[in-house]
Amino acid sequence: MPMALPADAIVAIADAFDPYDSVSTITFGKEAQQSLTDFTDSVLENVRLRDAGDAGEMLQSMIATMDGSQFDEVNKSTFLSRLPLIGELFCGFKKFAQGFDSVKSHLEELTKSLEAQSVRLAHDVRQLDTLYDENLALLKGLEEYIEAGRWKIHQLKEAHLPVLLKAAQESGDALEAQAHRDAQQVVARLEKRVHNLELSRMAAIQTAPQIRLSQEGNQIMMEDIQDIVHNTLPMWKRQFLIAISNFEKEKALKVTRAVKDYTNQQYVQNAEKLKVLEEQIAENYQRGVLDLDSLQTVNQLTIETLNNTLSRVKEGREKREHAQRVIAEAEKELKLALQQTISD
Repeated sequence: MPMALPADAIVAIADAFDPYDSVSTITFGKEAQQSLTDFTDSVLENVRLRDAGDAGEMLQSMIATMDGSQFDEVNKSTFLSRLPLIGELFCGFKKFAQGFDSVKSHLEELTKSLEAQSVRLAHDVRQLDTLYDENLALLKGLEEYIEAGRWKIHQLKEAHLPVLLKAAQESGDALEAQAHRDAQQVVARLEKRVHNLELSRMAAIQTAPQIRLSQEGNQIMMEDIQDIVHNTLPMWKRQFLIAISNFEKEKALKVTRAVKDYTNQQYVQNAEKLKVLEEQIAENYQRGVLDLDSLQTVNQLTIETLNNTLSRVKEGREKREHAQRVIAEAEKELKLALQQTISD
């Protein structure tokens, strides 16, 4: 089946190509690939020289820093924190504020890093646009060289090979036969080269959606970064300001609650103490100068004392009377003894 005549550009490429030049066959279609190769090399060089960074790792580090911030820890080593009732107003706030300053500086660093990452992503998107255009140019160029190669193969098979075969058959010359064989090898090599170009064309076709998918990923990341920088991070800062306000209100609430609790406690305690004292005063007021029990005890003791005294008086009288009798008896005996002494 005769092959339709291709476009003039295809015919020009085919006519400029010498299939018997082995090097030309090996490099056939190289011109179509060279532009994309040069662009890819320049992109890779820029990627190698720059610091790519990682916004995801920075976000994870930031979240870990925030989670590790202990804003509720109370420092009770200061003098103000030891004051009764109002000490809690002062304890911990300095540390809380310092923690907020630390997080604020981290947020600012994160914002700068994310904005730098967004700039790099935008640059990558533009490079991918160029890469897409270069890939389309490659695809177009490969198609031209494939058509030119097919046209050259068609010419060789339809016009050149039959002539060489007829010449070899008619002459029986070995050189003519070798010329025909060489032409067959030329066709085989060119078919192999065209097949490789067709594979490259397929790879270029597959690369096009891959480039777009990569661009979409970069654009999504840029949108996320912009949302984080202009919405999420400012919201975090606002939440920290609210947290500071809540911290102060919580401390003030604790103090006012403690004051009220203390006031009510003292109020009740004083009332209870007043009740006890009034009962004791009333009870004491109703007592006489001397209690009945005391009077009875003293009366009993007095009676016992009188009885003891009377008993001692009686006992003393009896002892004196006995002593007088003993003395009288002794005096009588003494007198008797004296009389006997005199009579003798």
